[in-house]
Amino acid sequence: MNREPYNEFLLIMPEGTCKGFNDFESAKAYINIYYERAIDENIDDDDENDMTEIGSGDTRINICTKLGVEEGKCELYKTEEVINKISDELVFDTEKKEIVERLCEADIDFNIYDNNLDLLISDVEPIDIMETYG
Repeated sequence: MNREPYNEFLLIMPEGTCKGFNDFESAKAYINIYYERAIDENIDDDDENDMTEIGSGDTRINICTKLGVEEGKCELYKTEEVINKISDELVFDTEKKEIVERLCEADIDFNIYDNNLDLLISDVEPIDIMETYG
């Protein structure tokens, strides 16, 4: 079961889906696109107007705060650390092998909630992806 993961980073989205990246900046860009789409959708759905000035922050901050409370946030991990935690903690070898193999694939198609791994992964330290705002 000593497979080498294809992706260095594992991004876990708020709904539990996973995506692998080999580049830190690509993972951050993916997260930014995710939130930009969510902001655009919320501006349309909630009939909020962000056109008061270029880059108006209040509406964007309010929408992102609401998203964080309702959905959670995107978390980025080192794939190897997640695999090590799963290997150390899961009891059933067949389940462990299947999950590790899926996390080692180039195109990760996986949801942490399908296997109740959210509590296990919460013990792994996420990578800080937040940048100073403003």
